Amino acid sequence: MKDTRRSTTRVATTIGATLAVILAGGLASAAHAQNSTGTGGSDAITVSSHGDGHNNDGDGVPDAQDTDDDNDGIPDAVDTDKDGDGIPDSVDTDDDNDGVADDQETDIDGDGLADNALAEKDIDGDGLADNALAEKDIDGDGHADNSATETDIDGDGRADNSATETDIDGDGLADTSAAEKDIDGDGVSDSAYAEKDIDGDGVSDATDTDVDGDGIANKKDGDIDGDGVKNAVDVDRDGDGVRNAVDKTPSGR
Repeated sequence: MKDTRRSTTRVATTIGATLAVILAGGLASAAHAQNSTGTGGSDAITVSSHGDGHNNDGDGVPDAQDTDDDNDGIPDAVDTDKDGDGIPDSVDTDDDNDGVADDQETDIDGDGLADNALAEKDIDGDGLADNALAEKDIDGDGHADNSATETDIDGDGRADNSATETDIDGDGLADTSAAEKDIDGDGVSDSAYAEKDIDGDGVSDATDTDVDGDGIANKKDGDIDGDGVKNAVDVDRDGDGVRNAVDKTPSGR
């Protein structure tokens, strides 16, 4: 009579050994993918022990600490496609590919700094300081900050001319604060004669019915230029760089 117990034991041993080989191979492949330094990382298995942040390129470094989110060899600070999805950041609605649309994003460039934090000096992460003259598109949405089509300069989802938008350029300073000297963050002081569009809405202050973009018409606004100084004591009420005494339209339009 055939010993079925011995056959069963051999089969079980064989199956166990096979499973061990498969498991070991799978772990080795995963480890290899984890350590891969490929240019795009799109064909690697993403294995990350980090649970504290999004990791676009699967290199084990959370995007908030990663200086090259898409692992293409170009630092995020100068990369025009930070998430490596083939869509330039200027037209990408989700620059860091974290699943949150940029206009709903509190950290557009995914650097770990909230867009409205004082420490965040470059909202879209393009290497240009938000208050630099060369920075013409603070939130990197493809709309120039001083254009009529840009209705949300800092990309926080609040329209610049709405009453709920209290920090147009997203620099962490309230627009009505005396410390805020450049409401639209264009690098030109609001009190400078060269500043012709304080709120950066694309409408010249000379014809703008809401100079500081706070949603309150100049005629009803107690602080027309939004410099934190009430009209009654402001020597330049409309913030055009011309003192009220010699200004033809000291209170704007």
